[in-house]
Amino acid sequence: MRNRRFRHITPVIFSLALCFLLVVSGCGEGTKKAPEKAKPEAVKKRVTKIDQVRVRRYFLVSDLFSGRKIFEEKHCSQCHAIFEKEEKAGPTLDTSEFRGSFLDIFSTLWNHAPQMAVHMRKEGLPRPDFSTPELNQLVSFLYMLPYLSEPGDPAKGEKILMEKLCFNCHFRGSAGKRGGVSLDPLGAYKSQIILIQRMWNHGPMMISQMISTGTPVPKFSGKDMANLFAALTEGERGEKKIFLGIGDANRGRTLFAEKKCISCHAVFGQGGKQGPDLGETVSQAGVAELTALLWNHSGEMQEKFREKNLSWPYFSETEMGDLIVYLYSLNYIDKPGDPSKGAKILEQKGCADCHFETEEDKKTFLRQVRPDNSIQFSSYLWNHIPNMEANMVSQAVTWPELTGQELRDILAFLQSQ
Repeated sequence: MRNRRFRHITPVIFSLALCFLLVVSGCGEGTKKAPEKAKPEAVKKRVTKIDQVRVRRYFLVSDLFSGRKIFEEKHCSQCHAIFEKEEKAGPTLDTSEFRGSFLDIFSTLWNHAPQMAVHMRKEGLPRPDFSTPELNQLVSFLYMLPYLSEPGDPAKGEKILMEKLCFNCHFRGSAGKRGGVSLDPLGAYKSQIILIQRMWNHGPMMISQMISTGTPVPKFSGKDMANLFAALTEGERGEKKIFLGIGDANRGRTLFAEKKCISCHAVFGQGGKQGPDLGETVSQAGVAELTALLWNHSGEMQEKFREKNLSWPYFSETEMGDLIVYLYSLNYIDKPGDPSKGAKILEQKGCADCHFETEEDKKTFLRQVRPDNSIQFSSYLWNHIPNMEANMVSQAVTWPELTGQELRDILAFLQSQ
């Protein structure tokens, strides 16, 4: 009987089986001729070439249409539903936890490759291969799934509206202060980002008025913002709603500078020092958590803006969505690894037994395998799986499981050569 841990990993096993194996058959150019008594031809000296798409920097692709297109083209949708109610052979992926950086997600896939290979052979499934852009689009798509699956609870939202004294200044329908600011227009929107955008733009006026009337400035946590939005839009389900889109992480990066966020906040050391480094403090939080953090910080930010004589940043159209998804993307990029640890890991995991058997083998391997980034490195590893499988079966060697950090260290070693 499978244990709880195995059941937790099962979604990843199925998802990789259908949409994430990058294995390319016949990657053996430059193979040396083996002597008669050598191991099978898929043996150690065959070096899979690095994908020639050279991209020094890679970013989260927040345009989900490209990732979803690949998900369909590679037949992942044959066994996996995403937000659909239809039951399929594999688990529904929106219930899976795709957390961490690119290589953190990739490590889980790598560790379950043997089980996935068995499943694919059993089902007669082809092994799809991916270019580095396709791989980035698909992993971005998986990374974004937790960001998209945060429905709120209207009942809890109603309770928050009362507890936070929102109706002291606002009204909705027949409830609240007559003559106050109406919350009804929010019901026309589908994305909860509109809530924080409206609150932010009116923040200076709202906070000033609350202070003058002795009303506590509300603080939010967890899924409070999602619950609030659910309460404000519950009665509008049958109507067509305005969807502002997921947001564009690249535009959000630009806005982070244009709205002067970078004057106080650094991202991985680049930027101001007055506020916390968001690259270090903002993890892969969901929409509700990020919007709550942003609002809770707004009062303090207003003081800083006044001190610096800066105008309050106003967000229009999709700008707030762009900024939020940019903050969500900060955990996607892998931090540098340790080259010395990477060299030791290659020895410990048995990689050196095949690739560094002779000094010439080692030179050939290090000359051909020097990836620019995590995606190129991952492509190499997956394209190398057929050779590895043949070797490891013939030698009765166990599959080398790797953590995301170990992969980062190995990548740092290869890049240092």
